[in-house]
Amino acid sequence: MEQFLINNYEGKDCIELSKMINKKFNTHFTNKQISNKKANLKRRKDIDLTTYINYGKFRRGKSPANKGKKWDDYLSKEQQEKARQTLFKKGNIPPNRREIGDERIDKDGYIKVKVRDGCLNDNWELKHRYIYEKHHGKLPKGYKVIFADGNRRNFDPDNLIAVSSSQELILNRRKLRFEEQDLTKSGVLIAKVIDKANKKLKGE
Repeated sequence: MEQFLINNYEGKDCIELSKMINKKFNTHFTNKQISNKKANLKRRKDIDLTTYINYGKFRRGKSPANKGKKWDDYLSKEQQEKARQTLFKKGNIPPNRREIGDERIDKDGYIKVKVRDGCLNDNWELKHRYIYEKHHGKLPKGYKVIFADGNRRNFDPDNLIAVSSSQELILNRRKLRFEEQDLTKSGVLIAKVIDKANKKLKGE
């Protein structure tokens, strides 16, 4: 059965493979079990049964066939003329473009603000982080911004506190976050002391 899998995996997903194996060997394997079997072969025998199936999209790292080429290299004059009719004109602005400064709510309930036009995934930033950095400077790597009063809609710079991941974990575990700003700020100071002590004990 393993050899059959090795001989027939190329170009097929686990759903297809499970159907083929079940039909040939009169078994009842699920596609998940076939996936686990492939992983097991990779782990035990270093047999890689990774298969690449084209579902109409480019795989990461794969370059299009016309990369670096001019239209004359692969399109006729007639095809070029048809293509020009559907091209965006220089300076064209899409009708659904959002203005810089526009806001939206993400899936976690946080407000994001559009801060630039450019790469689609890099145009938006968390509003509380953006405001914090505007008033307090660049956030250190590994740090995040929390709301001192727990209100995600209170963007007063005095309500925004930078904490590391380990400090936030201490805040949550020891219940040092409150609805009062001053109490949470005191809790952050305590968390910083505990975090520093923990790292010293670990030799970090």
